[in-house]
Amino acid sequence: MSKKSVTLSLAMVLAAGCWLLSACGGNSGCVSSSTGTSFGGLGGCVTGGVATAQTSFQILGDEGTPFTATISDPQASYVINGTVPLSVVLVNSQPEIQMIATKLGTDSALLSLEIVFNSTIEQVASTSAPLGTVFVHTGTVTTFPPSANPDVRFFVRAPLGETFDALIEDPSNGFIISATVPALLLFEGSQGKVDGEFIQTENFGPFDIDLIVNGAVVAQASGGPKITIQQ
Repeated sequence: MSKKSVTLSLAMVLAAGCWLLSACGGNSGCVSSSTGTSFGGLGGCVTGGVATAQTSFQILGDEGTPFTATISDPQASYVINGTVPLSVVLVNSQPEIQMIATKLGTDSALLSLEIVFNSTIEQVASTSAPLGTVFVHTGTVTTFPPSANPDVRFFVRAPLGETFDALIEDPSNGFIISATVPALLLFEGSQGKVDGEFIQTENFGPFDIDLIVNGAVVAQASGGPKITIQQ
């Protein structure tokens, strides 16, 4: 079996295990084997399985509603501009996370935020006011830290409505996540070059994925139901 095939098989097995342990659903964990198995040519951490779940956000409401948002934990902040709907996963996040989002329109369209931990909706906030603002958080958050550096993002733009599993990794760590397109994956604290392996669960059509580093698209990939994108 080729190295790529082994990598994809491992990602599929780990994703299945993550699902059974309810650590997915837009969450992520550090994954590897105690033997030092590498994924996609990059070294894994030494945990032996799925670690603690991570926090994700669902930006919902009236489809197409434009917004700007800031998401942050104690380590870094990210500014996001987009339209409803959007799933956002902060990979390798720290406890106490917040998101504040503001509508960019003066109409009465609905903008709603959900913060999700371990497949459970922890908090919901909504607004239909012109230029309305909504805020969700976990723990006690007092300030926004500096912008992430590097700012590494995987933007999965198609196929709409597709659920997928992904292995996001740098030379030191790998993280399994599960999300629904359109999805923005923010890789906090990455060290060195990164890559991502994506596996569709419904196969609604080809993936369309951008890898964005510090605001610049450094790689693009399309295809499916399995695909790899590398820096």
